[in-house]
Amino acid sequence: MKFRHIVPTIKETTAAYYEKNLRSHIVPVFGEKQISAITRFDVESFLAERARMYCRNTLRGMRVSLGRVMSWAVQCDWLEKNPCAGVKLPYAEKKISRIILLPEQIVAIAKRLSEPYSTLVLFLAVTGLRISEAIGIKWADLEGDVLRLSRRIYEGKSGSMKNATSARSLPIPASLLARMKTLGDGEWVFRSRAGSPINPGNALKRYVRPTVQELGIKLGGWHDFRHTLATRSLKKWPTKVVSEILGHSDVVTTLKVYQHIETEDFRGPLNELAVELLRDVTKSPSASVSNTDSKEDGAEART
Repeated sequence: MKFRHIVPTIKETTAAYYEKNLRSHIVPVFGEKQISAITRFDVESFLAERARMYCRNTLRGMRVSLGRVMSWAVQCDWLEKNPCAGVKLPYAEKKISRIILLPEQIVAIAKRLSEPYSTLVLFLAVTGLRISEAIGIKWADLEGDVLRLSRRIYEGKSGSMKNATSARSLPIPASLLARMKTLGDGEWVFRSRAGSPINPGNALKRYVRPTVQELGIKLGGWHDFRHTLATRSLKKWPTKVVSEILGHSDVVTTLKVYQHIETEDFRGPLNELAVELLRDVTKSPSASVSNTDSKEDGAEART
């Protein structure tokens, strides 16, 4: 099941995403099967089996990746119909849970890590960048204190941003910029000893995860720093501002993914309404009725 004919027609990072899914999930199952022999039932059975182990987003990636290959086969007249067309994702019990970190937890992690990972953690926590965007930053992308984001690195390959709105400009706070400059000269801001961009998977496994385990802090992955920034910012700043910082294509994504309502969030609105409606009320109607009944009962007793 080859993908090389499709790769030149799409972005490198997108191609790398498809190839990763094909290599990890699709080829082990369908690799020895004739493409013309793959049916809709095969696809549905495959996704149903994987639903016991993976979340819906991962299942969607599998379906899309296989679907692109099948679509190409249809265009080549090897198939009459794409067997992935119209296939719905099965319910997936498992899902990715994101952690909202406390400021003191982020500081503790940064203090324990060596460079450049210590500054990278602080950078992600302050800017909310995706890890693929952060490791793709070059010193040349900075104009004064303004960072011009124009690339990301996925699976070791440099490519364009996820979408048009992801290519954005962010002012970097002076204290963070000063910290970044201590990393020294080089083409890439966050780089390995060899001078190349750091490998986020290796960095997470070798440095970050052991550190959070020692500190007793729960961390799902790099995205938790972005998730924390987004969730906390939505409580203080306009949604449009937060959405632009994150590089989302629309505010719906920002609200749907990052806005979490907690019980404590209800306290303010309810208290405000209570003060407004009850401040001039000295007694409840039931209490007034009860007091009136008591007086009447007493009068009848005296009579």
